[in-house]
Amino acid sequence: MNDAQERFWATVEDNSWTYILKARQLGMTTAVAARNFWRVLFTPNHRVAVLAHRGDSAEAIFEVYKNFYANLPEFLKFKTEKSNVREIKFFHGGMVKVDTANSEGLRGQTYQALHCSEFAFWNDPEKTIAGAFQVLGPDSEVVLETTANGVNDAHKIWHAENGYRKLFLPWTEEAEYISKERPKYIHPKLKELATEHGLDEGRIWWAQETIETKCAGNWHTFLQEYPLTAQMAFITSGERFFDHIYPHVQALEGYKVFKEHSKYRVYSLGADVASGSPSGDYSAFCVLDVTDKEKPSVCSTFYQRMAPHEFAERVLREAKKYNALVVVESNTYGLAILEYLVKKEWAFIFRRTSFDKIGNRWIEKLGFSTNVNMRPVMLSRLHEFVAMEKMDVVDPRMQFEMNTFIFNANGKPEAQKNKHDDMIFAHALGLMGLDQIEYVREEIVQEKPRNLHEMLQFELNTGKLHPKKTDADNTDRWGVRSDVASLTESASSDSPR
Repeated sequence: MNDAQERFWATVEDNSWTYILKARQLGMTTAVAARNFWRVLFTPNHRVAVLAHRGDSAEAIFEVYKNFYANLPEFLKFKTEKSNVREIKFFHGGMVKVDTANSEGLRGQTYQALHCSEFAFWNDPEKTIAGAFQVLGPDSEVVLETTANGVNDAHKIWHAENGYRKLFLPWTEEAEYISKERPKYIHPKLKELATEHGLDEGRIWWAQETIETKCAGNWHTFLQEYPLTAQMAFITSGERFFDHIYPHVQALEGYKVFKEHSKYRVYSLGADVASGSPSGDYSAFCVLDVTDKEKPSVCSTFYQRMAPHEFAERVLREAKKYNALVVVESNTYGLAILEYLVKKEWAFIFRRTSFDKIGNRWIEKLGFSTNVNMRPVMLSRLHEFVAMEKMDVVDPRMQFEMNTFIFNANGKPEAQKNKHDDMIFAHALGLMGLDQIEYVREEIVQEKPRNLHEMLQFELNTGKLHPKKTDADNTDRWGVRSDVASLTESASSDSPR
């Protein structure tokens, strides 16, 4: 056995539940199969179940077991009662059965060991593993073994306190991953990685050769296939939409305030509405300070499962607090929010225009239409503001959703299965408000300052000088005195008696 296989064997001997996270090509599937075959061969009625993520993978794993049997000395080639495509059963009841994760083929038997191979790539890892546990007997041995596949259920299980002994195996566990030939070029990021992790020349040269020959010169691919740490394995794998990664964050329900309302600043509220189902999506809103359209900032967020009519009241309350433009999707549940805002006579609502061919006129509709054409536009804008660091991502719910927002098999950005993207779309809708924020700004600027403090606040928050003085008594055209006496009077009136 190589070093990685030795570490696996020592770990599983010490703990019957083991989770192995690994770099590729360390021979781990073979090591797990060897242990299982050894126990099945010499232990009557010891049954092993192996689950793979695809049919071809299941057949490849079963081929390992067949090779073990074929290479036994003749006196150990015990008689088999069954030996077909994916099952070997010996005369004494010992058995290995290999199947796919989505199969029902394990039912009807009790197994003493379970090997979940590349489970991070299963459609629903957590649920499937829990289902497989139903066929296990007492004191069973479980090995979860996988390379990383983004921040999905495998990441969640890795960080949870769940009884598994966690074993990460980096590519440096393989003694043969060393080169004696110096390459002509070393990737700059590889130099940084080597310094950070103390890689010697042989390891560096091997890594550079591997980047060129096995990873098509792609640095990201190398990190994904050959990680040095568990966190690196998770964050560099999977086709993620956002480059940023936020480890150890959670998506907890509730309301958060990051910046209070400030007079004469301009705000946009993006709201993503859900049905309110206890097991469905979340209703979420995000208030952005968009006074500086090039550098918006998050002021408050809300994230909770609740009925649309309750969420409508919550949205209006927040809109009044910040005097914000409200950008709501004009879909089924969003219509309830829009209807409520209109009923309560809230003026600042995102509008869109379309041409009525029948009436030969332009008509105005409330709400943002997230259709097949506009969805990529809003996500592209959000990606730009995050990637270019024009907007700081401060809410942990947003960070959590960004970790699991990926490109699906068709190239469409969406949340991973059983994850959510409600806060992502709340932020994106808030940014779409930039297109209509000027009329809100004009309305806010018309509000008269009442004293010198508000005059200074006006200048600070709008970036404009207050209106010029128009008469001899130091009063501007809004009727606000701007001399020292007015400042003294203002300070005096605000003092406690």
